[in-house]
Formats: sequence, structure tokens, C-alpha cells
Amino acid sequence: MRKKRTVVTLAAVALAALTTLFLAGNGAATAGSQEAAAAPTKFSNEDLRQMLVPESEQRKTASSLQPTITIAEAVATGQFGTGPGISSEPKACLEMTSALGDLSRVEGYMQSGERSQGAAPESLQRYFMTAVFQIPGGASTAIDKVAKVLRTCSAGTIRLDAGGGEPLRGSISYAEHEAPALNGARTFASALTTILPWTDSSSTDTVPVVQECHAQLTLAANGDLLIWSVEPTKQLAVNSVRTVHERALALS
Repeated sequence: MRKKRTVVTLAAVALAALTTLFLAGNGAATAGSQEAAAAPTKFSNEDLRQMLVPESEQRKTASSLQPTITIAEAVATGQFGTGPGISSEPKACLEMTSALGDLSRVEGYMQSGERSQGAAPESLQRYFMTAVFQIPGGASTAIDKVAKVLRTCSAGTIRLDAGGGEPLRGSISYAEHEAPALNGARTFASALTTILPWTDSSSTDTVPVVQECHAQLTLAANGDLLIWSVEPTKQLAVNSVRTVHERALALS
């Protein structure tokens, strides 16, 4: 019988792979919605950047923070790729961003890093990502496309092959839940659960540990503006999306 226990940290290879996974799945938030009211006007490139929480404020809850980059730069550097040796069945579990089309032509910015242990004490993974996209023709339609893809991964499998040993095989799933209410915005939310067996090479215990990681994915659409958040906890996700949306309304 396989042994199960809770661990404080992930193996380096699993953490790296999961971080890539959460980036690849940043289009995956979907759940309850509100119809959008008056939409913000089209934003300038600088407005889009100013919507994101300043780095000085992010550091209050983040143990590490990557430089803010454009969506085009994120695409060019492979931030939305699944990474080598990572696959899933259905493929949609890892390829949801394809529903948005060619992101290299989309205006917007992305901010990412790791939340501090104090901000997410119960989370094995503390990766977070906040992005704003200006989607020509309406962000609500983009959410519909992503939601359709996501619903094919209510129960999937994941395979991580780092080389030099047996690939890690586990499960991946998304579960829709109630999304936060935001003035004038349509919102969606989903919980991502990834379960992987891992053997600690520094321990004499060779029985695989079952690692269960969770992440919250939340989207908000208002006019052409799409706000996308990945956080280790539901409350952090709600706070992130609400803050960015309020900053967007102030700029409109």
C-alpha cells in the first residue's frame, strides 16, 4: 500500500515543473459569472502596466518577485510553455492558453513570483502570477473560449520526465467554484489540484510520498480588459483580482 504524508517542501524537479505548469495553466480560471456593465475605455500601454500592484507593495506578501514584463516578452521567453518533459492527458490540461490565440500580438503585462510562507502557510507551492491583457473584441469572449477548454480537464493525468529516472506520473484536475463579485465585471474562478508521487533522495525512506498541490485561478473581464490571477490561496486570488480591477477602473 502506498504511504501518504504531508510534506513541507517539494523536490526541486517537481517544483520547477509545477511552476511551469501553473504558468501554462494561467488561462484556466472559470466558474460563476456576472454580466459586465459599463466597460472601461481602451487602455494605453502605460495604463496596463500601472494596473499591476507596484513591486514595493507586492514584496509585503512575496518572498521573491520577478521583474514585470510585457505579454510579448513572456511569450518570447517561454513563460506560457509547458516546458520539456511535461505532458498531460487530455492535452487541454496544459494547453489552455492556446484558446486566446497569438498572445505575442496582445498588449499587456505579467508579474510573477513566490508568496511568503506567512502569506500562504498551508501551501506546498506558493507561486503566483498576475497578468493584464487587452483583448481586441472583448475579454468576455476570451473567457468563454478558455472555459470551454478547461472543462475537458475535470480529471486528467500528468507526466513529468526530468531524465535520469522513471517519469513522475500523477493526476491534474480543475474544479469550478464561486468567483468574486466585481463591480461591472464578469468573473470566473477554478481550483487546480495536482497530485504527484515523489521519493525523497535525501531520506532512507524509499516509499513514495504523495504530494498534493493546490492553486487558485481567477479571471475578470470588463470590456477588452482581461485580468488573470494564479495564487496559492483563494483569498490571495480574490485580493489580487479585486485590487487590479479597482486600479483599472481608476484609470478608465
